[in-house]
Amino acid sequence: MAKVLIVDDNEDMLDTLDHLFRFYEFEVCRAANGQEGIQTAAKEAPDIILLDALMPVMNGFEACKILKSDTKTRDIPIIFLSANYVEDEHRIMGLEMGADDYILKPFNAKELIARVKSILHKKNLVENLRKDNKYLIQEKSNALQEIEKLQKKTFELEAGQITDPLTGLYNKHFFQKRVQEEFSRAKRYKLPLSLVLIDVDLFRTINEIFGEKTGDYILMRIANVILNNTRNTDVVFRLEANRFVIVLPNTDETGAYYEAERIRSAVDQTQFFDQNFYELKKLSPKRKQDYQRVTVSIGLLEVDLKSTKKIDPALELAEKILQQAKSSGRNKTLRHSKLS
Repeated sequence: MAKVLIVDDNEDMLDTLDHLFRFYEFEVCRAANGQEGIQTAAKEAPDIILLDALMPVMNGFEACKILKSDTKTRDIPIIFLSANYVEDEHRIMGLEMGADDYILKPFNAKELIARVKSILHKKNLVENLRKDNKYLIQEKSNALQEIEKLQKKTFELEAGQITDPLTGLYNKHFFQKRVQEEFSRAKRYKLPLSLVLIDVDLFRTINEIFGEKTGDYILMRIANVILNNTRNTDVVFRLEANRFVIVLPNTDETGAYYEAERIRSAVDQTQFFDQNFYELKKLSPKRKQDYQRVTVSIGLLEVDLKSTKKIDPALELAEKILQQAKSSGRNKTLRHSKLS
């Protein structure tokens, strides 16, 4: 049973996370501030630490710095959970201090558990690799055979990994498997199935002007917006770069359209950059106006289960609908029935 240390000054948040992790069969220990968290980490030796950024006595950034400088605790993975420090420079600062992830509140419970399990899986792999490497030094005669074993382990890890390391969403590899399962289930029980394809507008230009770290930050924020505007039954994936897809079981085109519009509107209304960011980048008023907002274009369809034997044609059609949404002005949601 893995042990998680939760460090947060909010008693309600501590209780919420405590119940969540115990439900998923974690052993839980708690601390109310950074200083108490450092002491508890040294005493309890948790497998992973969830660290609030803004706390009294000692904040999360100070605690992270101390934890990563102590040989007893430096190898413990740390995930920041923050509702206050949400800007790009805060996330970058946390990651540069050695944190493994930086998640904004409110968060999606299932995605949080998926990220924690993913990080713990990587930690176990690293520990096993270290043990194997030590063995290789001691047993030079078997070096080639052991290296082949390590390569096989790495391959199995990559093949079995189902989450995207940046956003915590399910990744493209898992999408191929899951969408086929949902397609087969929909045909078997004669239930509607819809696909929503989302693309961040002008993302390449944003990367070129602001840098890839800012681009990663935007993708993380948009993933959070998508999760907060989908239902528990929906399955969200990051396919690649700035492309997301949602699989909506038991949902017709009208239902998918309302959900897609809710997501598009929420992204459009999200304030991604503050005044300090623009001043830091020294943007002209014209450039500032051009990038005041980040938007997405969306293409969606209800899968034609009667005439479609495989899911691939539906995915190709969803891509065609998305491209028309982008070419017709961006920041639009276009559904199959309205395709010209």
